[in-house]
Amino acid sequence: MNIKIIKKVIEKATQNRQEIVSFNGIAGFWKHPRHENCWVFNGKMPIANCWIFINPNNIQILNVMVYNSENRKCGIGSQMISEIRRAFPDSHIWVDSWNCSRPFWEKMKQRGMISSIANDYSWPCTNTTCKICHKDRPLDTRRCIFD
Repeated sequence: MNIKIIKKVIEKATQNRQEIVSFNGIAGFWKHPRHENCWVFNGKMPIANCWIFINPNNIQILNVMVYNSENRKCGIGSQMISEIRRAFPDSHIWVDSWNCSRPFWEKMKQRGMISSIANDYSWPCTNTTCKICHKDRPLDTRRCIFD
C-alpha cells in the first residue's frame, strides 16, 4: 500500500472527527467507522496498522498489515503486537491466521503477546500469488515475480 492511500485513511479519520484514544497509556486507537466494537490501531502508521475488536471477554486482532514488503521481518509487526498487549495486559488476545502468517503468530504466542490462535487448520490466504498458501497453483502471469 502506498503512502498516498495511507494518508487518505488518516485524513478520512480526521475529517470524520474520529477521536484518537489510548488504552492504558498506549495511544493510536480510533473507532472504526463501520464496525461495532472495532478499533483501528495506527500505532506504527504509516508503516503498519491493524484492527482490534474489543469484546467483554477477549480482544481479537485482525487485518494486521506491514504495508511495504521491505519493512517486513524487521520487528515492526512484533512491536505493534507488543503495544497491543501492553494496552490490554489482562485480556485474552486471539487471532485467526492464514497459512503464511502462522509462523509470526506462533512466535507472538510463544512470547506471550497473544493468548491463542483460534484456527488450528490450514487456511490459505486470498492472495493467489502467495506461494506459502497456494503451493499447487500453476505458474502464470499473475504469479509473483519476486521469488
